[in-house]
Amino acid sequence: MAEDSERQELVAAHLRQSRKRLAAAHLLFAQREWEDAISRAYYAAFHAVTAALASRDLEAKTHTGARTLFALHFVRTGEVQADIARTLDALLRDRQSGDYDAYPLLTAEDADGALHGAEAVIAAVRRVLGLPDGE
Repeated sequence: MAEDSERQELVAAHLRQSRKRLAAAHLLFAQREWEDAISRAYYAAFHAVTAALASRDLEAKTHTGARTLFALHFVRTGEVQADIARTLDALLRDRQSGDYDAYPLLTAEDADGALHGAEAVIAAVRRVLGLPDGE
């Protein structure tokens, strides 16, 4: 188990990464780089989820593991609504399509949805952590 100060710093570090990835997603969206905007939006949400897990001294080894632990420790307990977990799943699916498909069929609407989805995941995590929105 991590010391409380180490755990708090790890949570803060993941939240900083989340903010950076979300800012990058917005910049990429403005440049009409839909796939890359979606990828950065997913990673913004992923770092927020990782911060939530770290707050409970939980660590996932994979993206699937992070989603599973988040669902088990935050969604199943009712602290986070199930639609947030579904949003995270959709973000991952679109990120994988954009990153790996030879002909990704992602649109501006998909990228806009990814940005809003990432923001919803981040806001849910911040609420669970007792932090104000938007910092």
